[in-house]
Amino acid sequence: MKPPILSKPARLRVNHSPFQPTVLALLLALAVPTPASANTLGDVLQAALNHPAVRSRQAQLQAAEQDASAATARYLGRGSLLLDQTNYEGQHVVGYFYPGQTTPAMLDNTISRVGISYSLPIDLFGVIAASREKAQGNRDALELLARQEQLLRLNQAASALTRKQALQLQAQALQTQRERVEAAVARIRQEVDLGRTAGVDLALAESDLARLQAEEARLQGQLGDTRADLLDASGQDPEVGTQIVATPAWQDVEPDQTLAVRIAQARLLSLQASSREANRNLLPALSLGADVFSNHGGSGDMTTRAIALRLTMPLEVGSFKRANADAARALATEEDVAASRQTARRQWQSLHSAYNSAQADAQALDKEVRYRSEVVAVEEKKWELGAQTLENLLRQRRDLLDAQYRLADARFRSLNAWSQAQVLAGTEVTQYIATLNPQKP
Repeated sequence: MKPPILSKPARLRVNHSPFQPTVLALLLALAVPTPASANTLGDVLQAALNHPAVRSRQAQLQAAEQDASAATARYLGRGSLLLDQTNYEGQHVVGYFYPGQTTPAMLDNTISRVGISYSLPIDLFGVIAASREKAQGNRDALELLARQEQLLRLNQAASALTRKQALQLQAQALQTQRERVEAAVARIRQEVDLGRTAGVDLALAESDLARLQAEEARLQGQLGDTRADLLDASGQDPEVGTQIVATPAWQDVEPDQTLAVRIAQARLLSLQASSREANRNLLPALSLGADVFSNHGGSGDMTTRAIALRLTMPLEVGSFKRANADAARALATEEDVAASRQTARRQWQSLHSAYNSAQADAQALDKEVRYRSEVVAVEEKKWELGAQTLENLLRQRRDLLDAQYRLADARFRSLNAWSQAQVLAGTEVTQYIATLNPQKP
């Protein structure tokens, strides 16, 4: 980019201001949005993915995956190992006895049994299938919540990093302005001592210097808060320099595809499956059973084997109540989905408006900073020649500083709106990082 051309009156022949290189360097930093350092931005974003809240969501997702596997494993049935010893008041048959048995019955007061039992469910009414759907719905919801947590931390880290960068650029512009005023104060003080200038100019310059120093203190406080936020998000506080993080282009997303709506829909599917499971549990349950036992007692041992077809019917009032409660929760969640859709539509439109507004501000302020930089350079030359008052010069400098402030803030607002939109849309984490921090081939 070419440096701005300073428009000077033809009648003035002056030397270059000693602050002009600083002005040009700052103008270049504010005016040219280039990709931030891949190491700095990329490292911060990757570190944000290791936040404890992200790890917690990942652990919850792993638990939900185990629940889904356990629900599927119910098709395999269940077995048990039995080992007992029973003492009776009178003698009992060891094993079994049936009429016509050729061997005499074995009797004893103390009988021991060792064996295994196995039951295989027959999912006649789809109880296990509904249980699987419920577990899968929970897993899907937690997977989306885990992505949401990752995006929230990425947004926090990216926003803190760009906010820190904006504050540092504002501080740099403020430092340049303060150095100019300090030089002016020193010059005016000498002229006052020599009786060439009235003391009111010195008081004006010192007042402006005090205002700038107070502004620097305020910026340092904001910078401290931003650094704390960056440390919370990523555990890092790198130096960002003056390179600007370029704001990616906006991409529209349908409200039904936003992350909040998808999370609500996953929860709805899970609760609907839970309601179906509760209702089907009220129906008879059919299963196959088999067991083998080794019975010990009396004068010998006996092994018994059995195969059974079992039909069970629940007769618990609480089961009916729970089924009604699950149905009511599923109905309430349907309204949550509709509410999430409306909220997502409003939030998306609000973020889009904020993005467009910030982009327009940044473009306009970029031109304003260039223009005011040229004006300040000319006014400084006039003041050095006595053709301009100090009050007007300080006003032009304040206008330039204000434009530089607003330019840095507009760029931050633009990127922050884009980043929040990615959280709302549920953008893939890898896509978020690649878009914000493109790698050079």
